[in-house]
Amino acid sequence: MKRITAYKQNKPSFKEALLIVCKLRLHDGQWWLQAIDGMWQQGVVRYFFAAVTATVVDVLVFWFVFNIILHQQPHTILGFFQLKAPSIALVCGFGCGLITNFTITKLFVFNQSLSKTRLQLLRFILVNMVVLVSNYYLMWFLTSQLHWYATVSRAVSAVTIGIFSFLAHKFFSFKL
Repeated sequence: MKRITAYKQNKPSFKEALLIVCKLRLHDGQWWLQAIDGMWQQGVVRYFFAAVTATVVDVLVFWFVFNIILHQQPHTILGFFQLKAPSIALVCGFGCGLITNFTITKLFVFNQSLSKTRLQLLRFILVNMVVLVSNYYLMWFLTSQLHWYATVSRAVSAVTIGIFSFLAHKFFSFKL
């Protein structure tokens, strides 16, 4: 609290702030390339790229299955299991996203890992099962309790669980 109060009392003027920015050389246009390069070397940007690509695949497959194949209607499986369309579409989208995410993550993000690919895939699937259950319950909450549209709920749940996923893959799936 003292820091916030001190900042409000000692707040730099516009001119002083401009001088600070000039000293950082934020105006020459190259600072952001250096920042992105530093994050690229740490894998953060590469993981973000893999996650965004997999999420796009996931959400597109989800939308296609939910709207085009299932026509937003529940379906009976094996004659006695009735599953709602969002649940079926979630599994289909998640499976396609999982394959996309593992491939990109293995090749471009955690390519220094010395673990065998089979072990990485097994751990990757285990982490993603936790992610799937988390996504399912978050999506259920957003659609059932908050009455959000299913595709929007899916996109929000995928982004929300992303931080846990990165840490679990870094320290468990690929053990860096």
